[in-house]
Amino acid sequence: MSSKARSPTATSGEDPPPNKKPKPSSPTATEPTSISISSLPDDLLLNCLARVSRQHYHILSRVSKRFRSIIASPELYATRSRMNRTEKCLYLYLSFRCDSRTFLYTLIRNVANNEPSGYSLAMIPSPDSSLPAQSSSTIVAVGSDIYKIGGGFNSKCKFWKRYYSSSVSVLDCRTHTWRQAPSMGLERDSSSTATLFDGKIYVGGGCDDRYVSTLRFMEVFDLETQTWGFGMRNPCVFRWSEEDRVKPFVAKSLVLEGKLYIFGDDGSVYNPEDNRWWDLGWANSRMRWAAKECHCVIDDVLYFWDKGVFKWYDFKTDSSKELNGIEGLPDLGSNGEKCKKAMVDLGGKMVFLWNEDLGYEECRIWCAEITLERRGEDEIWGKVEWFDSLLRTHPSCSVLDVVSVSV
Repeated sequence: MSSKARSPTATSGEDPPPNKKPKPSSPTATEPTSISISSLPDDLLLNCLARVSRQHYHILSRVSKRFRSIIASPELYATRSRMNRTEKCLYLYLSFRCDSRTFLYTLIRNVANNEPSGYSLAMIPSPDSSLPAQSSSTIVAVGSDIYKIGGGFNSKCKFWKRYYSSSVSVLDCRTHTWRQAPSMGLERDSSSTATLFDGKIYVGGGCDDRYVSTLRFMEVFDLETQTWGFGMRNPCVFRWSEEDRVKPFVAKSLVLEGKLYIFGDDGSVYNPEDNRWWDLGWANSRMRWAAKECHCVIDDVLYFWDKGVFKWYDFKTDSSKELNGIEGLPDLGSNGEKCKKAMVDLGGKMVFLWNEDLGYEECRIWCAEITLERRGEDEIWGKVEWFDSLLRTHPSCSVLDVVSVSV
């Protein structure tokens, strides 16, 4: 009889040897390596920062000198533009009685414990050497730039003085640096109006009395050629005699339905198809009223503040209608009509700013963001997304203006 072969261990009666453990592999082969964003090469870091909201750049710039350098670079904003990450940013312009200086602020997002915690205003450096017009001026946003045009009003020792200037300064809001633009042909103060229309800046009014009824009342800055010109006949917006006008002769202008409107005690409209100004007369009388109030144009609709109520102008019927649904805003109080107010289009949303007088030594600047929704042809509704107190300042604030800039 044949027997089966057995292993040596089986025949010896001893326990089998333990299985050999495999050698541990290198940690680099099995464990992911954590990579700090700071270790990324510049091109990848720039690509990451371009995706972050610009309201957080003031925080990121404190991380390191490298972050601060990239955030201040033109390449970052060129990348944002290519990636379609450009956004609207709010800039607030303040001036005060008895102070020849002006102040620019931008809206930023606060962060506490890595969580958003409201909004505030950050001051933009403005060296005196870069701002020849040191009083309040007229401002207008053009792309990522703010044009500061002409002079304004000053009061020292309770005496008011009109300050005329033909100077034009430009703030690049990407780098917060100033440069000079060509001067206007006429000196103007802050009672002028400036509007961006069809690739040009139209500036009207704010001039000495003797120019009110002349061709020099309005001049135009061609952004492509960087030149000023007069070009067209004077729009008739002041019909009252100089003795009967309320001084200063403040002009207002706006763009609506592809046309440029300018208002004084009367109004005119410029139609580019005709290349001329047309007197409005009694037409669009309620638009003229709305333009004299705190107002802005959003998606070709004129919104304005009228005696404590937000309204919009119905172009088809030349009528004013109330903006529905506005709830939750603090009461502006008995001083609501006297306080300074400003309104602007911030990427399709309405931003409304006002000051609250807290007494002899202090006032607060408030801001609210309101989303808008059209319901049918005759109704527009608004919803207050947030409101906050942004800044405490001196109550002698004489000019509160706001613009929306693309950066």
